[in-house]
Amino acid sequence: MKRILAISLLLIVGYANAYQFTKDDIDYFQPPVVNTEVPESRVYKYSLYNNTTRVNMSPMQPVVPTFKGEGKLLASWTPHPNGSKGRPTVVIVHGGHGLVPTDFATAVWARDELGANTLVLDSFWSRGFGENWATWTKLGANARMLDAIAAGRWLQTQNIDKDRVYLMGGSQGGWTVLRTFTDEPFIKENAQGLYAGGIATYPNCNSRGWRDDPELGPYWGPVIVFTGGKDTATDSSKCPSKVFKKTVKWTHYEDATHAFDVSNRGAHTPSVDGECVNALNIYNRFAICRSDNATSDMYTKIKEFIK
Repeated sequence: MKRILAISLLLIVGYANAYQFTKDDIDYFQPPVVNTEVPESRVYKYSLYNNTTRVNMSPMQPVVPTFKGEGKLLASWTPHPNGSKGRPTVVIVHGGHGLVPTDFATAVWARDELGANTLVLDSFWSRGFGENWATWTKLGANARMLDAIAAGRWLQTQNIDKDRVYLMGGSQGGWTVLRTFTDEPFIKENAQGLYAGGIATYPNCNSRGWRDDPELGPYWGPVIVFTGGKDTATDSSKCPSKVFKKTVKWTHYEDATHAFDVSNRGAHTPSVDGECVNALNIYNRFAICRSDNATSDMYTKIKEFIK
């Protein structure tokens, strides 16, 4: 009985002393900006021209000052061609492979179907990294949360509806969304008011409460999340239920893999439904299969959420 009480006390104390982000963590999670243009050696060898200029999106340029104001993050900032006011703005944050065609295809969809301004934000290329396959590193959720706040702050200086900005990302980008909306003092103080809502697709969701694998949820603002039952990269069944149950809406596609919305022919060309490939991640060559059905349903729910 004494042993049970002792263990219970340790759990209570451990929970009370769980890691929370503070200003003392900022330097650790802010690797310096070293590139002012996209480096040649990217993980995927695809044409940025096809995924930006060819689909009338702005090229990647250093426009977003970092959280510390030391250098600018690369981003594709595309105000809507019919004017930036009177419409939502969607910030798209990438996964662990860095920016890929899917991120730009999502921006094209947001512009064309939501009538949105779009900001496709880079966190890796600016800092000399191509990917973050190791995941639980200083390039993880806390670093990306600071970048999301930096992007939200910069957008407040643009000619947009400042109360209609949304944060969206998949995989480690979805992790970024969940972390940016987690109700911790530092995060809430800096992020609340910048975003009207968050959209997390097939997110990392461990929520161990460690510095490089921080707590997720409950959330200070509305968040929706989408997961796949055949996702072997970010298996939602292995994560605390509170990560999903504390959101406004959780949609689970039982037959979908990780990155079921993959743009497998680039933002300029329709995707091929049902096509499967393996991720380049050296730690986990997980399956990625395009699902038009899951993607279409997800887009419908995102429209409803933003409206």
